[in-house]
Amino acid sequence: PDEAKALLLISIMFLVVCSVNLIGILLGKFLARAPEVGVRRALGASRRSVFMQHIVECEVIGVVGGLVGLGLSVIALDLINRLFDNQFDFYLDFNMVLAALFLSLVAGLIAGVYPSWRICRVAPATYLKEQ
Repeated sequence: PDEAKALLLISIMFLVVCSVNLIGILLGKFLARAPEVGVRRALGASRRSVFMQHIVECEVIGVVGGLVGLGLSVIALDLINRLFDNQFDFYLDFNMVLAALFLSLVAGLIAGVYPSWRICRVAPATYLKEQ
């Protein structure tokens, strides 16, 4: 129905806004650790390994966020069912759970690519001088 399409569009826009917010937060978090990354790079860590470390961190954040969202969804659906005296049977089926986890992985990846790329481009010499 049209109402479901409208709700889907709103939820996707909300996901985009949250992902942009996550980009800013991750960028600040990663750049605060730039001296540590500079030392690691000076000691021989490759850009690829630094990038992959930060991408994995973003994916873990995405999965944890997805699991928290699924937990809140189950609680909200239970409250809605109780509110309507069980006239309706709202629930999350297996496909919805898989889609939610997949979207959390995709959102974590999208939100993490730019901050991870920026931190792996840090020049090690800049931070070695400060230490």
